Amino acid sequence: MKKTPLWIASKGLLAERGSDFFRCLETAATTYDPVDIHDLRVASRRLREGLSLFSGCYPADRLSYMRKAVRKITAFLGDLRNIDEYLDFLREEAIELGPVYGLELEGGINLYLEKRAKAQKQLKRDFRKTRPAALRKYFVRTIHSPYIFDPPSGAVDPFIAIDDFARESIDQRLASVLELVPAARFPEQAVSQHRLRIAVKHYRYRIEVLSPFMDEGYREVHAQVKEYQEILGRIHDLDVFAGLIRGMGLAKHTENALAELLTAKRVTSFAAFSAKLDAVPFEVIGARIRSVL
Repeated sequence: MKKTPLWIASKGLLAERGSDFFRCLETAATTYDPVDIHDLRVASRRLREGLSLFSGCYPADRLSYMRKAVRKITAFLGDLRNIDEYLDFLREEAIELGPVYGLELEGGINLYLEKRAKAQKQLKRDFRKTRPAALRKYFVRTIHSPYIFDPPSGAVDPFIAIDDFARESIDQRLASVLELVPAARFPEQAVSQHRLRIAVKHYRYRIEVLSPFMDEGYREVHAQVKEYQEILGRIHDLDVFAGLIRGMGLAKHTENALAELLTAKRVTSFAAFSAKLDAVPFEVIGARIRSVL
């Protein structure tokens, strides 16, 4: 199985990612539930990572069209997803700060509920423009037409074994992660931590796309990468929320109480990130991933 030629493996792996994406698209376009919106965003990013990963196996114009179409869907999900995250944040902090501040934060929650209703209406209009049936047909035709004989200059060898291809392509993503770690170790380097979060996300999605060709140890090492992404995501969210509260028109004592709470949570989250870097460095994760391929 690991010696499956790339041209065969690419079709199967992309078909799996596409099936997940179109299933999530159908669900989210029906429910508009926060969980379903999140699942669709993740599925769209996994599919985009798969399209990027196998870009050397297909005609560039066809994959470019698919990437743009899927990226457009990812983008117009952003407003509603961000609002849902803000709502979760405000509700959580209202509980933690207690009734002294809760009434004022309730006003902020109501404001974002109104924004959500407007964003959902816009999303419904956007969904109507996606033409998922036509996009699915185009996707299926595309992934079933990889280069096999006489691939153009610059294309990947279609007969290379999938495990060799996977090892090299995953290491490329890991290199981007390792490059960003030194700067991200400093708590004040929020931009570096944000960039590392994005790099880790791409690394995780690439691993997930190729996971059907990995051995049993995949789940354990994947959990480590996912935990890194979650910790860095939490740090980023806290930074975003710290800026958000300054523009909400809150009373000064409420804004200060929120700021102090967010600062304390960021310190805790960054400590968890630092501890994980010491306990499970990315170099160790990379070695484990290679060992299960």
